[in-house]
Amino acid sequence: MDSLIVVAGATGDLGHRIVTALRQRNAPVRALVRPETDPAKIDRLTQQGVQVQPVDFSDSVALTRACAGASCVLSALAGLREVIIDTQTQLLNAAVAAGVPRFIPSDFASDYTQQAPGLNRNFDLRRELQAIIDQAPIAATSILNGAFAEVLTYNIPLLDFKQQQVGYWEDADWQIDFTTMDDTAAFTAAAALDPTTPASCALPAFSLVRASW
Repeated sequence: MDSLIVVAGATGDLGHRIVTALRQRNAPVRALVRPETDPAKIDRLTQQGVQVQPVDFSDSVALTRACAGASCVLSALAGLREVIIDTQTQLLNAAVAAGVPRFIPSDFASDYTQQAPGLNRNFDLRRELQAIIDQAPIAATSILNGAFAEVLTYNIPLLDFKQQQVGYWEDADWQIDFTTMDDTAAFTAAAALDPTTPASCALPAFSLVRASW
């Protein structure tokens, strides 16, 4: 039996890459989109064979129905507290109510478990969500890919092409994980389709995944 993957955030950059990686593996995908989503983005998904389901994330009954039948609910939503905590908690609760066995939150970051609380707002939000997930009766996997490698082309202080300089703070030997968005998407798709995803699993050399059961 094919494993249906429900994806929230499929119209975003990373989300669409994940959907593409899933479809390349012949996985059936249901994309949850807001009713006001740009029709052009919906068309792009349907052309890939994706089932598009408009849904109001604040409607718990409709959201639960939209998650029904999935082997994994995957979030690629991006934002601050309203999205990372509020919307994803709604999605988590719907997945649990629908009897979905697995959940992947939209972490896609460095390993925030190795950072002290209060140093990074985005890490703190993910840490807060993880505490909520830990209390839910569902297997959850966090994809911790480090930074997206694409940022290295943005002429940031870390890698300044104009000045031909590499910037660092305090420790010149500090190691940083980078993963391309396509590789992150491919790994996420593989994790979503693997019901035996382990409690912890390192990607070779440059990134890792953490799971809670």
